Amino acid sequence: LVVARYDHGSRELDGPSQVVIGCREAGQLDRRRGRRSGEESDGSGGQGDRAHGRVLQLFKTLHRTGQQVFKNDARALEAARIKINEEFKSNKSETSPKKIEELIKIGSDVELLLRTSVIQGIHTDHNTLKLVPRKDLLIENVPYCDAPTQKQ
Repeated sequence: LVVARYDHGSRELDGPSQVVIGCREAGQLDRRRGRRSGEESDGSGGQGDRAHGRVLQLFKTLHRTGQQVFKNDARALEAARIKINEEFKSNKSETSPKKIEELIKIGSDVELLLRTSVIQGIHTDHNTLKLVPRKDLLIENVPYCDAPTQKQ
């Protein structure tokens, strides 16, 4: 089961975080951290906070997608949860912004692949599987046919 083999990327996974979108949100985030609006924390301009927020958002999204894709399959749910957590923990100390962006991109691609390409099969008989399609599943099995052209 290769569920989230390529989802990496996390500086930290503990503590509150959010993506800073505008001035109002930045002010609220500063107040939660004990700073006044406009006060610089470490001179980074909040880039670390934004990357941290995106990583946390990806982490949550991957877990939600895994829960949807492997619904009612305890073994697959547990394997997906463990694999996602392992991959994020293995890159927890990553500090390079370029590497973090690359890992976020890989994780996003894995989430998209899981959501659109993985289908759940349930054993019903000895050699029979019942497929359980979801609405997000990418279906490309409809034959393409141009409308016939009329001769003039």
